[in-house]
Amino acid sequence: MRKPLRRTLLAASALVLAAAMPAHAQFQDAIGKAPPVPADVIYTNGHVLTPQGWREAIAVADATILRTGTEAELAEHRNASTRTVDLGGRTVLPGLIDMHVHAVDAGLQAAGCIFPQGAAMATAIAKVRQCAAQAAPGAWIQGGQWDSTSLGKIAPSAKLLDAVAPNNPVVLHDISLHSVWVNSAALKLAGITSTTPNPAGGVIERDAKGNPTGVLRETAAIALLNKVPAPTQEQRVAALESATRQMLAQGITSYEEALMATANARVYAALADRGGLVPYVRTCMWDNDQDLIAQRNLYARPRLDLGCVKMILDGVPTDAHTAAMIEPYADADHRLGPDRQKGTLIIDPQDITAKIVRYDAAGLTVKLHAAGDASVRAALDGIAAARQKNGIYGPHHEIAHANFIAPRDVARAAQLGATYEFSPYLWFPSPPVRDVVRSVGAARMERFTPVRDALEAGARVVLGSDWPVIPSMSPWVAIETLVTRQAPGGSPEVLSPGQRISVGQAVTMLTSSAASQLGIGHRVGSIEPGKQADFIVIDRDIFAVSPTTIHQTRVLRTVVAGKDVYATQWGGGWHVVPASVTLPRRSVPSHQGTPLPLLR
Repeated sequence: MRKPLRRTLLAASALVLAAAMPAHAQFQDAIGKAPPVPADVIYTNGHVLTPQGWREAIAVADATILRTGTEAELAEHRNASTRTVDLGGRTVLPGLIDMHVHAVDAGLQAAGCIFPQGAAMATAIAKVRQCAAQAAPGAWIQGGQWDSTSLGKIAPSAKLLDAVAPNNPVVLHDISLHSVWVNSAALKLAGITSTTPNPAGGVIERDAKGNPTGVLRETAAIALLNKVPAPTQEQRVAALESATRQMLAQGITSYEEALMATANARVYAALADRGGLVPYVRTCMWDNDQDLIAQRNLYARPRLDLGCVKMILDGVPTDAHTAAMIEPYADADHRLGPDRQKGTLIIDPQDITAKIVRYDAAGLTVKLHAAGDASVRAALDGIAAARQKNGIYGPHHEIAHANFIAPRDVARAAQLGATYEFSPYLWFPSPPVRDVVRSVGAARMERFTPVRDALEAGARVVLGSDWPVIPSMSPWVAIETLVTRQAPGGSPEVLSPGQRISVGQAVTMLTSSAASQLGIGHRVGSIEPGKQADFIVIDRDIFAVSPTTIHQTRVLRTVVAGKDVYATQWGGGWHVVPASVTLPRRSVPSHQGTPLPLLR
């Protein structure tokens, strides 16, 4: 009896479904006949990069891309109020994403005592003399950026600065922003003498008699910088707004703030509340600022995500020898202590793992400064522990810089769902690289900043400029030098040529890969229907020109959420557009923030 009954029920169900199908089809027909959504603007006559290939036009309504295709295909979205922008055959790319920026500090640094990277000693001293002549007695002079190789045979010392700035404390950052060069007045105000011990994770350089030379590294530099008077809130807000405008002019429509303490969280929230924070920003809260991490939702805004924590595992692989390496530095002086042979981790491996596991469980992405191959391994070990403890579906944690990765560790990022964030200024011959070559030796430089290896291993790879540690955040320099591994414009010297990649791979890192890493890949990162209208118009087809000219690329127009936020004079009388997006206002807590450390 059960089988016939079952057959009867199935037959009845089939009849019901069949009866329902015509009505469903009629409903779908009704939907299909709805009029197309009218576009606010249609961009025509372009060379538009989409996931489906090159297209001619884009239709945009409000903040959303309605459709891409030919002008004829988009005609149904046109009505009497639709504007048309003739792109004049120009190339259109998705908005670019920089995954490592210190925006407030970039804006502030512009007003400092700055000399060019790679400057000789005479140039640096002349600049400090000029700044001292203009400074009020007793006022701090801050600037940089110096590197030992460029300064020449005379080592940086407090005495050299004392001679040109006797009445002002002076602090000059090096090119990595992991070391400072200061004068005697600054040492005195910081309370640093011959009897001051090296702080944990830091070095006070000393002469043969044990007296401080004036060069401080890592946490020793941080301790001194915390004595420098902090900028006001309004100065910080103005600096942030200036920095974001500069990024929009380069086509950067989203970015990750790589290290933020409470003071700058207040700055970001204040600018957002004024409607001035145009790019989408994810901030990485400093691991040492636990109050900020606990109170992060006080500062979150529609375009401001506090979902990342920054941990600093080591320093830099320059003459400072503060990056943690598996093998000794090539120029290691065996008369120095063991920490100067291979560098050292700033955080104990057990603590690295414990913190990553805890943040991973809380759903926070961890950005790990790891320059040496030993610190990269420690980061990967910590991420592996988090996967084992919390499951495999946690955040894609980021290993920042990763200048050196042991060959057997490269593929672990893909296996663990981790991300490598590489730094553009360190994959072509540049002032910082000269120091690195001398310190680590030629053999290890063959796989320096191994972008291609990481891609071929299946890892997610993104790019972060580390501006203002480097003098420009230009993504066009980044793209060109990823392809050539030469200095911008080409050079006889090629850095790690085996790590060259294609223009398409470079653009993917700066767009869809970065958007996925920020957790906004469903919204931005490509030009296609349904996504937010974030895109840029540039003056050349970077896929067709000589790679050595890509660094000269100019952005002609930047569109964020369907609004023109930057434009230059071009063809039809374009003009600079104020970068402004109005967002709801919220009050900002006014408690004091934590001093920022050196930039990483």
